[in-house]
Amino acid sequence: SVAFDHTVERLDVEAGRLYTAAVSQAHLFYHFSKRAFLRSILQYVRYDRNAALYTFPVSSLDERFFTQFLFSYKVNPQTVLYLGYSDNYYGDRAVDLTQTDRTFFAKIGYAWVI
Repeated sequence: SVAFDHTVERLDVEAGRLYTAAVSQAHLFYHFSKRAFLRSILQYVRYDRNAALYTFPVSSLDERFFTQFLFSYKVNPQTVLYLGYSDNYYGDRAVDLTQTDRTFFAKIGYAWVI
């Protein structure tokens, strides 16, 4: 399954438009079987600001891009294995989108029966 969402917010003040924020997000799910699935999340956020209208220093443009991939496998009803990857990108007027961090992770969930 695929889901996509796009939201835009604008704030106008007496002196003009203060900012425009846009958030786009996509979720993709693929189920291999009852036990295994793959999920990915892609999110892009962009802030356009009129820096002259702020009372403190702000960047006129901020961009962020986030990705996450998760694989899940249910070994039995009490044991689940998760493997994943995520990263973040940041950019502004002076710098294009640049990777700021990267994470690989693994988790095993097990329910103890007493």
